[in-house]
Amino acid sequence: MLKIFIILAISNLITSLTLFAQFTVQDSISNSKQLIAIEQQMMDAIPTGNAATWNRYLDKNFFIVTEDGSRLSRAEFMETVKPLPKGYSGWIKVTNPKVSFAKNVAVINYISDEYEFVFGQKIHTTYSSMNTYIKTETGWKMITSQVFEIPQLPPAIHLVNEVLKKYTGTYQLTDTITCSITLQNDTLYMQKKGRAKEALLPETETVFFRNSDTRGRKYFVSNETGNMILLERRNGQDVAWKRIK
Repeated sequence: MLKIFIILAISNLITSLTLFAQFTVQDSISNSKQLIAIEQQMMDAIPTGNAATWNRYLDKNFFIVTEDGSRLSRAEFMETVKPLPKGYSGWIKVTNPKVSFAKNVAVINYISDEYEFVFGQKIHTTYSSMNTYIKTETGWKMITSQVFEIPQLPPAIHLVNEVLKKYTGTYQLTDTITCSITLQNDTLYMQKKGRAKEALLPETETVFFRNSDTRGRKYFVSNETGNMILLERRNGQDVAWKRIK
């Protein structure tokens, strides 16, 4: 009898755990759908400057780190929620969402896929948004937000070989660190000592970029003596390579 009771108890425990696991998964799916829907409502409210929607879901202690690094309180952020200027229109779609839960806290990350029209000209930008919510008696409230603009490379322009040849040669950072700029067909290549060769694609006649680096740029400029300098620019700061031959 005792053996049967133990077997039944174990069976009931397994059933209970299974049901609990199912409930947890279903609840997470339901809450994920709620959060995604909330995020889309707020994205839909941006072009029209619908502040009421944002007021509904922002916690009183909310703060945000915007794509340019600014840190805004709830009140400061709400001042920015205004309709697009005349001649501007567009929309934002919530794409590729991922949600994690811990007790009454949820973190959602997604790509904000933005299409904007400026006097008829289309601008397409994507942002990575990471928002934290807490579950309250009145529903989900966003307490923090962090937004990053996803860098995109411009289209490369065509430069004739006579222009590109001006930049070829060996450049030196230190006595032991050099790089070579070579021209093959109609493309410049940069190869630092001990590294693989990479194509430099022209953005302008003097500004180049690499497909592997959306943030950095290579600038070719002449110094006061007419010698060519290669500037590697990142976040407005330059590392200079001097051409030695």
